Amino acid sequence: MGRASKFIFDTFIKLTSMTYPYGHEEALVKKMIKLGIFPKDIVRDVHGNFFYEVGESRTIFASHLDTVSKQYTKVTHVIDGNIIKTDGTTTLGADDKAGVTVMLWMMKNKVPGLYYFFIGEEVGCIGSGKAASSVSDFKGKYDRIISFDRRDVGSVITHQSWSRCCSDSFGDALASELNKSGLSYKKDDGGVYTDSAEFVDIIPECTNVSVGYYKEHTTNESQDIEHLEKLAEACLKVGWESLPTERDPNMPERKSSSYGTSYSSYGTGYDAFNDYGYGSNYGRSKKRKRQNKGGSRNYGYHDDWHDNEDYRTYSDSPGWDDELESTASVGKTYYDAGGDLVEIDSTVSNYEWIMSKFVGAKLTIHDLEIVKRQYLDMSIENDRLFYNYLVEYISEMRISEPGL
Repeated sequence: MGRASKFIFDTFIKLTSMTYPYGHEEALVKKMIKLGIFPKDIVRDVHGNFFYEVGESRTIFASHLDTVSKQYTKVTHVIDGNIIKTDGTTTLGADDKAGVTVMLWMMKNKVPGLYYFFIGEEVGCIGSGKAASSVSDFKGKYDRIISFDRRDVGSVITHQSWSRCCSDSFGDALASELNKSGLSYKKDDGGVYTDSAEFVDIIPECTNVSVGYYKEHTTNESQDIEHLEKLAEACLKVGWESLPTERDPNMPERKSSSYGTSYSSYGTGYDAFNDYGYGSNYGRSKKRKRQNKGGSRNYGYHDDWHDNEDYRTYSDSPGWDDELESTASVGKTYYDAGGDLVEIDSTVSNYEWIMSKFVGAKLTIHDLEIVKRQYLDMSIENDRLFYNYLVEYISEMRISEPGL
């Protein structure tokens, strides 16, 4: 086993020895510092994220520390050749300890960059969202942010949800650089949403790169450790600072569906949501407190975390035409599910925010399952109704990939 292989394997196993739900990230970092995996002088920002800077660079590398899990619990690894999984009682946490592992190897080998380890990605990009709100810390200082947080082994993401996050030139160039090390990457416009997407209005080139995990957010999650080793080595050879910078973050570009429908056709695109004051941070978690700031179209929310509190009030709401009919009275939304109007109490969940992020994206059924686990509580009847609506919507719009 070579130096890189041993480091990658040992580091990944230690990082995934426990599940680390949101709120346990600091415990992870402290433990890894004691084990010599994280540097002792890693810095914590005012939002709770951790970062480390190597040299001078206009590049940010990103991953997240939290795991999809309801409990902080021990993980039992099962190793089958180059595949690492669990005994089926817990998630593995390859999403996103795989990305963390790659970044630690790059740091060890002194690849210049700002290395950001975000908290709370799995519950709505809490850490990256708050960091991105500090615009002056990033705008004009960085040309690119690369998240290592994508399933499979070959994607350089150009679109997250329904909007472009990096230029095709950047995607092609990064794929080409990685492929010089014998990998098979290509640009992919089917991204869902991760930390780098929070910076699309600030940083020109924002992407997400496959790190070799599969069936994330499930007890069947697995990691191709051989791919992770190859990717980590390839990242040492990429000319990060020479990658093209073409996308203008001040000129958002929404993706039209290949089936002739874009999200804006539903009458409530990104700009409409900003008119309502939602912005990119609206409704990130059902446990985050939101309230009307005065006026029927003046919405806002508090960033503080409040257990068991989830409410919003309004007297007007955006609506979707045709495929989705949504009208609102105070606290009520009606979704047209299979021809029947289903009344959903819109104080329960973040349905408008979910629609704004994911309708129009090239979602697969697997992606929808991730959306469900991240943003819906299936013990709540209204969340189940909304999920069933989304399943039917994706089926009718034929957004899901054939065979899934």
